[in-house]
Amino acid sequence: MLSVLIPTYNYNVYPLVNEVHKQLDKSGAEFEIRVYDDASNLHFDTENLLPELSHVIYKKMPQNMGRTALRQKIAQDARYDWLLFMDSDVFPKDRFFISKLLKTLEKQKADLYFGGVDVPVNPPGKDKVLRWKYGKERESKPLEERKKHPYKSFICGSMLIQKSIFLETIRPLTQLKMYGLDTYFSYLLKKQQRNILHYQNLVIHLGLETNADFIKKTDQAIETYHFLVKKKLLPADYIKLTKIGQNITRIAPYFIRKLKYRLFKPLLLKNLLSEKPSLFLFDLYKLFYYLQLK
Repeated sequence: MLSVLIPTYNYNVYPLVNEVHKQLDKSGAEFEIRVYDDASNLHFDTENLLPELSHVIYKKMPQNMGRTALRQKIAQDARYDWLLFMDSDVFPKDRFFISKLLKTLEKQKADLYFGGVDVPVNPPGKDKVLRWKYGKERESKPLEERKKHPYKSFICGSMLIQKSIFLETIRPLTQLKMYGLDTYFSYLLKKQQRNILHYQNLVIHLGLETNADFIKKTDQAIETYHFLVKKKLLPADYIKLTKIGQNITRIAPYFIRKLKYRLFKPLLLKNLLSEKPSLFLFDLYKLFYYLQLK
């Protein structure tokens, strides 16, 4: 009935697998849990612990495939028609996560289900405040707000989706070899008019990156957005950042040519790497970087 798919890389996935396995066993549902390691170079004894759990399949890739290709591979191998994707660094908020998911799946019909995401109550460290603050204020959205923008308010790291729909939608992404393609994935679902059901069933995002790593990944995602918009694969008005950037370049091209991004960047980074980062300045940083690319 249910394939739980957990792609992982350099993260101790055993606590998550153990908890989900325990909840699935209690539910009485037919299931499998697939854990595919993308050639991690850190060792957590996962290979020895996971085989002790029934219906758990663990595979370590011989070489790094990348996030999108690994998701496609694990979905292709899945036994059942419903796929529950879980990033290795999330964890169910309560012991009823699986039971609530199964009840919702039974009572309400949709193509994709998303229960929401939250972050720990307190930041996990001073060097991770930016990622924690962004998660708290931008990703941890109330249910009613998520329902207003269903395609832009779900996260692939905790979604339940039909296998055929996932494989059809992810196929164009595998050719791009880029970071930050989840937004493009959501756009393709919208283009296909897939039905996304938002409900309340939280996971906690535990594996928050350092401020520096988060900024680096943000740069990569912005480069991907720029490429997708430039190639007309993604409408500029689908993302707030690219929409604003497009308007500025249309209205004030002279301003863009004179924009001294190198002068602003050190000042913005000083704040973003501090213990009290500003999300307003983070938005400004992203906008300046996008405009610099254009």
